Amino acid sequence: MIVIALLAFSFAPFSHSPRPPPRGPTLDPPFFVGEMQHLVPQGKLPYSPTETATPVLDRAQTRLYAGTRDGQVRCQFRGKTTWAYQIGGAILASPLIEGETLFVPGGDGILYALNRFTGALRWQVDIHEELTTPPAMSQGRLVVMSSEQSVTALDPASGKRLWKFHRDSPGGFTIRGDAQPRSAHGSVYVAFADGTVAALQPENGVAKWTRQVSGTGDYLDVDWIDAPEADDRIYVASAKAGIVALDATTGVMAWTYPLAGANHVLVEGPRVIGGGRSELVALDRVRGTKVWTLQLGRERYPTQPVAVQGLILVAQDRGALLGVDLQTGEARGAFDPGSGFSQPALVLPGVAYIVSNGGVLFSLGLLP
Repeated sequence: MIVIALLAFSFAPFSHSPRPPPRGPTLDPPFFVGEMQHLVPQGKLPYSPTETATPVLDRAQTRLYAGTRDGQVRCQFRGKTTWAYQIGGAILASPLIEGETLFVPGGDGILYALNRFTGALRWQVDIHEELTTPPAMSQGRLVVMSSEQSVTALDPASGKRLWKFHRDSPGGFTIRGDAQPRSAHGSVYVAFADGTVAALQPENGVAKWTRQVSGTGDYLDVDWIDAPEADDRIYVASAKAGIVALDATTGVMAWTYPLAGANHVLVEGPRVIGGGRSELVALDRVRGTKVWTLQLGRERYPTQPVAVQGLILVAQDRGALLGVDLQTGEARGAFDPGSGFSQPALVLPGVAYIVSNGGVLFSLGLLP
């Protein structure tokens, strides 16, 4: 099939000229390259670039917004850039769409509120701390997390600060990365580099409970939270402890699965998918026991896995985007443009979007 052959094209770093297809595939790849568009001019790419901000799509699925490390957020409409807005630093995390506003977290410590149709600035507020995760909405409040271990809530209409919750950074070694706040069960769930997970009251930022999940020592970071609204547990990834399930109401631990360097977690049906150093693992959601494991390259870390149509899409850090069977853990295909990926894919039924480290926006067709 022609579409299958398209996937076989891999590209040299930054040049995007075809490489010979790999030999010996055992299964048909589950996706194919649809379109590609250079967002970041190649002349502006730094040495060894990375792009960590996943694009976002509006509900009408007509406008795609992509933020990149050159400090630009771009609006794509029908495959063309209709506007671009330049901020004062790198964009390290995805923007958030809320109504007619696009909230852009800046590596310069400023949160920008833009008219998502025109790109016009509505307001901006200086948090004075590098913003490293996508913003979240909770009960009408906009919540952002900084690399300085602070969670700040703002009025989305004006940018007025409402409350702030902070924990001091631990004294030992940490891993650069922060957990996006999650809103569920009437709480805002947040996590910190000292291994603490907390449930905050959205109206005032007061902690309902806090729980230390990582123990003592170095590399205690909790870098990801999944909080399904239909579940009475939340699930977190601790670099030291592994994947941890906590009671959503009390923070009491339900189970822990040891996974070295755990940095991502995804709840999908009866499975909890965890990513860590050199490994992707599927766990039983109730008991936390292992269902399958996929070994990655040595000292390689997966990005956040995303599930669609019985498939897991996950990239190794600065490596290929993999298609993994959700039930068996079998790798079904891979795509590497040469510069690799450092972000999760934006996945919808039948299509996925992802920006490579080379600043190229790819759309991938997903096969049934």
